Amino acid sequence: MTRYEYDEEASERLHMDVVYEVDDSPMTAARWLESQRRLNAISDPLARKIIDLHRDCGSGTGGCDSGEDFEPQERQPYWGCETTALIAAHFNIEFPTGDATM
Repeated sequence: MTRYEYDEEASERLHMDVVYEVDDSPMTAARWLESQRRLNAISDPLARKIIDLHRDCGSGTGGCDSGEDFEPQERQPYWGCETTALIAAHFNIEFPTGDATM
């Protein structure tokens, strides 16, 4: 089932309505593994160092999970933290959602 979520912060920043499509159907294990393999196959040295720093984020023990500024991610599924999600997006790796075949 597909639903849409309004992004208030982006809407305010861009002065227009911003809505994201969210697919609530369960992901398959194969799609999740493939996305993790693609993320781990990134060979850019700086990206590798950043991914290694944020490896545990989202588990409750990562660097982004502690401190006063920690806010749990509202949209799930997610990469674990915004930094990892940005790197994945830069390399065109999407977090697997839904049950579509690869």
